[in-house]
Amino acid sequence: MAKTRFTRGNRKDIFLYSTNVENLFINEFLPDAPGDCVKVFLFGLMYAQYEQEIDSRTMALTLGMTEKDVNNAWKYWESKGLVSFIYDEESGQTDVTFIRQIDLFYGKSMDDIRRDEEQPEQTEESPEAIIERLTNQQLREIFMKYQDLTGRTVSRVEAGKLTDAVKLYNIEPDVLDFAIDYCIGIDKYSVDYICKVALRWTEEGARDVAAVKQMIDRHSKRNDAYRKVFAALGFNRLPNPSDREIMDKWFDEMGCSLADVLDACKAAGGMREPHLRYVNKVIENRILEKGGVNTRAVDQRQTGAPSPAGAPQTEETAKVSRKVLRDYYEYIRNEEERRYKTRIAEVTGAVPAIKDLFSAETQLNSMVITMNPGPDAREKRAQLKEKRYEIEEEKKTLLRQNGYPEDYLRRKYRCNICRDTGYTDEGKVCTCAKERAEEAYKWIQKRNQ
Repeated sequence: MAKTRFTRGNRKDIFLYSTNVENLFINEFLPDAPGDCVKVFLFGLMYAQYEQEIDSRTMALTLGMTEKDVNNAWKYWESKGLVSFIYDEESGQTDVTFIRQIDLFYGKSMDDIRRDEEQPEQTEESPEAIIERLTNQQLREIFMKYQDLTGRTVSRVEAGKLTDAVKLYNIEPDVLDFAIDYCIGIDKYSVDYICKVALRWTEEGARDVAAVKQMIDRHSKRNDAYRKVFAALGFNRLPNPSDREIMDKWFDEMGCSLADVLDACKAAGGMREPHLRYVNKVIENRILEKGGVNTRAVDQRQTGAPSPAGAPQTEETAKVSRKVLRDYYEYIRNEEERRYKTRIAEVTGAVPAIKDLFSAETQLNSMVITMNPGPDAREKRAQLKEKRYEIEEEKKTLLRQNGYPEDYLRRKYRCNICRDTGYTDEGKVCTCAKERAEEAYKWIQKRNQ
């Protein structure tokens, strides 16, 4: 009679003992699993823990199922990655091996982790291996912190997002760790929200906790500026999002100092019902009178140093209109696009195989865009993502083999934060505005000669 063999322990009288069920299974797989599949999994896990065999027909009868239903249940769990299921039709032998989810979740079992900590290997590690080991350890600590602060188990999807934040988006683990404390401190528990905050800090140049704290302090100063503006206008309410958007425009886009804004507020002091739109119009008119953006004011936002009254106009504090600055950003983007296309033409002419890779990449992108949503969409996207990565690696290999740098076919930006647009993803003026404004001043002077 056909047997089903399980592997995981060895002990007699298994009914006198208990069966260990991973919390990851309960949290991740149990809620969506069909009832019969859960019965088969738990019954089989009991036998596997003590490496006992059971007659497959007996197992089916005990669970009130058919042998076919039992086999289908194992196939279900195999599709979920929880077991390895092998059925030999000739002998009727079934081999089921349970895969511990903690091994997949953390990269190695907790027993292995404890053993490594107690008896570290003496072999010398490469720098890459050391970085990977330390990063994985930091990720485990991040998972545990999130679980401790939220009081629930981090899911596989959430763990994947936290891992991608560090390994794909290059967020420092310490910054992500601090983002968890910061966000939960303001009652924001979503991993998506936490990762977004940490990414924004990183893109704005905060690569360590000290820099993040300085950035938060600057934001606190901005809130203080809001309060002073409202006090100057006699408002007895808190700024709403549209109010903050208008005031941010004064400081971030128009390059105004707090003194400039408060001075403009005085013009609305005699109004019966002062409002921000009137102040905005006053500020816009004053900027137009001065001819454009004052780059010293842009720099002042970063340093906090006041702009001296009546400062002489020099190239270092050059004023350019917002239109000139926009035109200059467009000019450097167009110049890089021209150089980028030239590099592509050069390489595809010298290395025809790269042209085929570009075609394959274009087809791959088209497949991603036209993909229909469905239960298997996530798996297909993962496969396409892996294929895109393979194409990128083939490009790098061909470039190296033919004497080109690996990044030769990438677009080059003077500023990687705004990608030479002048604005961050949040719509704020980029920190590179001062440097670009000084370049734009010289550019427009030369163009007008």
